[in-house]
Amino acid sequence: MLVLAGLGISDEKGITLEELEESKSSDHVFIELYTSIWLGNVENLEKIIGKKVRILKRKDLEEESSKILDLATNKKVMIFIPGDPLAATTHSSLIFECIRRGIKFKIIHNSSIFTAICETGLHIYKFGKSVTIPLKDKTRGQIHSVANTIKENRKRGLHTLCLLDIDVENNKFLMVDEAVTFLIENNIIEEEEKIIVASCLGTKKSRIFFSEARDILFRKFELPAVIIIPGDLHFSERDILERL
Repeated sequence: MLVLAGLGISDEKGITLEELEESKSSDHVFIELYTSIWLGNVENLEKIIGKKVRILKRKDLEEESSKILDLATNKKVMIFIPGDPLAATTHSSLIFECIRRGIKFKIIHNSSIFTAICETGLHIYKFGKSVTIPLKDKTRGQIHSVANTIKENRKRGLHTLCLLDIDVENNKFLMVDEAVTFLIENNIIEEEEKIIVASCLGTKKSRIFFSEARDILFRKFELPAVIIIPGDLHFSERDILERL
């Protein structure tokens, strides 16, 4: 059996009672930390569940995922995942393989950035397709895709959630000012255009900033952070944003 368990968007305290129960009966417990930034500590998580937690690398869940699935054929395997377990397509692929191979599976959902962004006051049903602003060495070929998605969302009056690219295994993280520079330099947004930055949502360090893009270039934000390009604002959305 394979259990995919979300850790939420803060730290190890985001574990649910259901996850705690499932972990105690698991034969193998893993955690993946490459799809998003997690503010927790693996050792603290181990103390909570009373078991060793092994860290998985990207190749373990992509190129060599069959090894995990082979384990899950006869053993109970649990994988902790920051945020919600199905926010990343990698994990959806694991579930597809479980179905294909007849392996039992369970999904335990948790908080995700895709809902936490409503802390800004924006309505969740007014968000269009999200984009990922690429790291500097991956911009080629992605500018067109990012620009087109934001353009289409704007046509429909929808907000765009911009995720910031990361490469945890190589210690590369796109910062907010770099992402805003990318958007301005590629004529995706204007310098005087108002955008939203949400940093460390779900934690004590949570910060939401609504200002012109050029002002954000001179501010420092802790990661994890996201940028939101607003579409047509409802009066209630605007009222909250202007009070932040």
